[in-house]
Amino acid sequence: MPKRLLIGGWKIEDRNMKLPKSLELNLRKLQDLRYGENPHQQGGFYDEGKGSGFEKLWGIDLSYNNLEDAYGAWRLVNDFGEPTAAIVKHGNPSGIASRNNLADAFNLALEADSISAFGGIVAVNRAPTLAMIEAMRGKFFELVVAPDYEQKVLERLKRRSEKMRVIRANPQVANLEIKRIFEGFLVQTPDTLKETPLKWKAVSGKKPDKKTLADCEFANKIVKHVKSNAIVIVKNLNMVGVGIGQPNRINSVMLATTQAGKKSRGAVLASDAFFPFDDSVKLAAKAGISVIVQPGGSIRDNEVIATAKKLGVTMIFTGVRHFKH
Repeated sequence: MPKRLLIGGWKIEDRNMKLPKSLELNLRKLQDLRYGENPHQQGGFYDEGKGSGFEKLWGIDLSYNNLEDAYGAWRLVNDFGEPTAAIVKHGNPSGIASRNNLADAFNLALEADSISAFGGIVAVNRAPTLAMIEAMRGKFFELVVAPDYEQKVLERLKRRSEKMRVIRANPQVANLEIKRIFEGFLVQTPDTLKETPLKWKAVSGKKPDKKTLADCEFANKIVKHVKSNAIVIVKNLNMVGVGIGQPNRINSVMLATTQAGKKSRGAVLASDAFFPFDDSVKLAAKAGISVIVQPGGSIRDNEVIATAKKLGVTMIFTGVRHFKH
């Protein structure tokens, strides 16, 4: 392991890779932004001289929030192999679905929370189709991000809105994550661990069938992109409920199950961290959740498992926590 390393030169592939002893920041301002998080703050985008990783093809100037949300949305959809569409608002997905075509995926993502989708960002992991663009008609979105655009689709987007930003993003790579605090920096490797259900452990109930297990994987991928405490409810590769950023987990479960409503029946619920008490399990069971996916590791795991068994809920331990602050 080298002692000195440029930030952009390290692609994280192994969770056991050690952090370098020294990092060099050599940044250039690539562009001024409309403003920072708020209009009274200045904002800029800097790179290391290797390119920005994206290109704005259309629309008005970008803001700090536009780029931060676009990057988060881009990371989210890149976790999925099937055609996937996501709508992201304030750094969190309001809807995401995978289907055989992007128009269907987008419609399901919008249906999950059409109110929060207003002013959001649309991200897809394929070149958007004309059918998907037509499905967006009459709805206000700040930005669309995708790996590429056919010329006819790009022209349709231009006619649709003079303001909506259209971004083409490069393939996702994993780099060190850096955050300034006090007079220094927090640095970490990204949450890119490849998980497999083969290493998961069913601690309660029967083993999920193939279709349900696919929902478990889908929900577990989403939950790491949701701010903690995070709860995600999925049915048929479609997020139907989400609980975001609550100071306690039961509030997140309450928000997610309320949003999902009747769709909670037979659905899968994923949690970014363990349940410290069995109250969330009781609430999930009352809503009709059939499977709970969580890391495990609480001192009360036995109590939580016992409640799941009593209520007939399948519980799976992944052994991997996915906090996002």
